[in-house]
Amino acid sequence: MAGGPGPIVQAGSIDHVSLSAEPPGRPRIPRQLPLAVRDFTGRGEHLSALDALLTGSADDGLGAVIISTVDGTAGVGKTALAVHWAHRVQHRFPGGTLYVNLRGYDAGAPADPREVLGEFLSALGVPLEQVPPGLPARAGLYRSELADSRVLIVLDNANSAAQVRPLLPGDPGCLVVVTSRASLTGLVVGEGASRLTLDLLTPEEAQGMVRTILRPRRAEAEPDAVVELIETCARLPLALRIAAGRVAAHPHLTLAELVAELRSDLGRWDALSVPADEHTAVWPVFGWSYHLLTLAQARMFRRLGLHPGPVISLYAAAAIGGVGVAEARRLLDALAEVHLIEPIARDRYRLHDLLRAYAADRAEHDESPAECDQARRTYIEWFAQHTAAAVLAIAPMLAEWYGATDPAARLTPEITFADAAAAWAWVGWADANVLPVVRTAVRHGLDHSTVALARVAATMLSLRALWDEALEVCRAGLAAARRLGDRTAECRLAENLALLQWSVGEVREAEESLRIALTLAREIGDRWLIAEVLHHLGWLHVDRKLFAQAREHLLAALPLCLGAQDGRMEYLVECHLGVAYGGLGEHDQARGHLERSLALLARTGHAGVESYLLTRLAQVRQAAGEHREAIAHCEQALAREQRISRPQDHARTLDILGSSLRHLGDTARAIESWRAALAIFERFGDYQAADLRARLGDLEL
Repeated sequence: MAGGPGPIVQAGSIDHVSLSAEPPGRPRIPRQLPLAVRDFTGRGEHLSALDALLTGSADDGLGAVIISTVDGTAGVGKTALAVHWAHRVQHRFPGGTLYVNLRGYDAGAPADPREVLGEFLSALGVPLEQVPPGLPARAGLYRSELADSRVLIVLDNANSAAQVRPLLPGDPGCLVVVTSRASLTGLVVGEGASRLTLDLLTPEEAQGMVRTILRPRRAEAEPDAVVELIETCARLPLALRIAAGRVAAHPHLTLAELVAELRSDLGRWDALSVPADEHTAVWPVFGWSYHLLTLAQARMFRRLGLHPGPVISLYAAAAIGGVGVAEARRLLDALAEVHLIEPIARDRYRLHDLLRAYAADRAEHDESPAECDQARRTYIEWFAQHTAAAVLAIAPMLAEWYGATDPAARLTPEITFADAAAAWAWVGWADANVLPVVRTAVRHGLDHSTVALARVAATMLSLRALWDEALEVCRAGLAAARRLGDRTAECRLAENLALLQWSVGEVREAEESLRIALTLAREIGDRWLIAEVLHHLGWLHVDRKLFAQAREHLLAALPLCLGAQDGRMEYLVECHLGVAYGGLGEHDQARGHLERSLALLARTGHAGVESYLLTRLAQVRQAAGEHREAIAHCEQALAREQRISRPQDHARTLDILGSSLRHLGDTARAIESWRAALAIFERFGDYQAADLRARLGDLEL
């Protein structure tokens, strides 16, 4: 979209400015596997079957990607097997190891393949600004990045073949392991995947697991109790690991005592069981483990069940648990020791989906609805507060839009982002959690929390080009603002929705949202807010080449915007007025507005915008037939790009440069510029690609 809102969705004023820092650098060779289970035993036949896949690699001349599916019931050890095997063989894959939990059976929404592709591309070293927004384009770029590489890819907890297919490489050399409760027959039939079904442990394998956890001497001291424990836990690895782990952690607890406690709890906890067999086997074990926790540990476990997202950070656990960071770490370590949570990285944890369901169930039974709602509300507001802080560390120019947080209102534990790199690390965790958090707020009727989170989360998601997620979040916040009767929040979110719609090419819908926002701004009577919306309406009409209407809106905005956003709005209004006058053929007026825009920019000291203004000035000079001047401005714009924050803007500068070079007869350089611009437009599915392709074809004849 020509002149669209750019990479930062700012519901106040959108600048074509570079972010203050790129996301923190990823290693050139990604190794993303979570920690392997330390007491993994058995599964020799299955490990051999996976080992056999290595003989079907590209080195042996086969012409297809090697895919294996590992299916089986919940808690049977699919992830443990896949991760254990992957750790054993990842040295055979010099291109790296990619891992994702697709959350196919979690309580929240499954992982979106488009979102996963964005994470994989980032891990493979693709800069954020070069990741296209759409699923087909991301999948194509992903396959290109993996071409001629040997990469091991573990897709954990998939719910369907459709969720997996976009994540498959295109060329031989890579190996993919998929785990799922479903059989994924579609992958077997359509993609030639091999299928490996995991059943309950054999009695021998179960014995081996218990002996490994307890150590042989202790297991040999109570052989009958070992057999009874295995029967009680139905040979389900998750249940065995939790139960045996509890005994290992308590030297004075015998296996016989453990089995007696478990069997006495069967009737008590049967009411918590659900029809699925894995629950019937595991629920009593969970209940027994839960009742052996201290009060503080049990409370933390319950609160983790209220956490909406797939990955829980140390600070998030402290926030939802209502404790300090040091105390949260102690409690999480204790829960990990008895296998009720799983550490997956430094200060990062997750719950098996059965454990998450059990923890949430305990919260409903052991805490009042008011206590649960208060915990959710506190966590969501904490999440919103720190999302805003991270966004501001990445894009400080948004400070006026969000404003300073009242120190007295700051929620603990407070995280301070030392720089943009630290903020990007937060965003990398938060963007996987934001949709579950917003959906939880909506489901529980927490409208104030929904509004607070939507304003910042939509911006954060747009920084990652997660447009669909940003639109859902923004619409949820807008609906909540309307229910509350908060007209200012409604106006801001309607404006933000328009900018998101514009970003995905829904231009008519964007104009309608802006007109709704303008009506609200006028009813509120906020001069700067009226100016913001008028500016965006004018900018949108510039983009649509409706220059007379654009000029009308921008001239109305100009006297209202003086001093707004530290001078930013005034130089943007002047800039777009210049383009509008240029489109109307009034070139002297156009140059005057654009030169005033540059002068205002120089006074503000804002970095990163100059290249955009210079490109607009080049556009106006070109329209006036002043091609040498247009070329000079384009070259200045390209030289002053701090980094390519929005590739389409870089491509637009190259397009304008190519047009003026062609007019002056420098065909070779014109073709070079246009080819570079076309590559960017095509990668991002920009509508300007078709026109440029035709012009380039005519020139190359």
